[in-house]
Amino acid sequence: MKTLLALGMLVAAPVYGQNLTANEREEMQGQIRRLEERLALVEDTLQTLLRERAAAPSLVVPATPAPAVPVSPDSAITTSARLAVARREITPPELIPEIGKIGAEVGILFNGASNPFRLNSGADVGGFIDLPLFDKPDWLHGKISYEISIGLSRSKTTFATTSNVAQVANLTVLNTLNSNGGAQNILDAVTGTGSAPFPVTAKTETNMKLLQVVPFSLKYTSTALDRFRLRPYALIGFGTYVTIHSQSPFNTGVRQDANLSPAVLALVNQLFGGTAPFGGPLVAGQISQSPELEARGLPGGHGNLDLGWLTGGGVEVRLSRNFSFGFDGRWNRIAGAPGALTTYGGRLGFHF
Repeated sequence: MKTLLALGMLVAAPVYGQNLTANEREEMQGQIRRLEERLALVEDTLQTLLRERAAAPSLVVPATPAPAVPVSPDSAITTSARLAVARREITPPELIPEIGKIGAEVGILFNGASNPFRLNSGADVGGFIDLPLFDKPDWLHGKISYEISIGLSRSKTTFATTSNVAQVANLTVLNTLNSNGGAQNILDAVTGTGSAPFPVTAKTETNMKLLQVVPFSLKYTSTALDRFRLRPYALIGFGTYVTIHSQSPFNTGVRQDANLSPAVLALVNQLFGGTAPFGGPLVAGQISQSPELEARGLPGGHGNLDLGWLTGGGVEVRLSRNFSFGFDGRWNRIAGAPGALTTYGGRLGFHF
């Protein structure tokens, strides 16, 4: 390499030397000498390293296996416990991991329903939310949860009802038309016969709605039959019950066979036929609401609010981790009601 550099300088010197002054040529020759000295130092260092590498013997260090450390049962348990703690720190906690992400459930109930007021049976629809209270102990073989439920039961029953308001209205009309009628006016007015224009006892259809709101109930769900995908449950709770009912008469509110002159019958029919006080849905089987309220679309009816309690149970069939269906039955005892509200039917559950 040193020879090649010197040869290059000798070749280049005649070419560039024609245009250089004496001082420039002397300076260039000095730079060439310094480069040659540095190159010589590099060559000496490289030769020294090559000689040392050729003279040194190759050293092969055998791999030494790590000494085996005996693992005691206690240390294994400690290791597994540490891993479990690490998993808990990484994964969000789950209350009931084997039945859902947190073990909660929301569901829909489609039921038939008996009536606590000796009316016809009807349909009931409702929903619920089930929230686990605490992680289950091993001896419980299930879970304890807190449930909130709501439902609406409806029924229609046809029977005859007696209106005391109609009796008073009949007596007023009869005394006006025939003031000398005496006892006969009273008899016709009370029974709705003879000259009485309004029927007293008439066939009506009673429409009843019963709202069930159960804000607190405890529910036990067994996991003993999980291998069959079955989970029976039982519950008990307390709630409030709102009852609304109205009666719709089948006639127009005026007796067409009343013993009245055609002119009077036409006048009464014009004033009261098909309208209040007896032509629309009756409140408590007595009288319909005013035309002004009816025109505004306000619902008419007689209602009440009572407390009560319920008990029930059922079974759910788990189709997947997030979905189940099954059977549900509940028995509701309402304060003041002669009977019980019993609901029975299917359920759909969504687990999360």
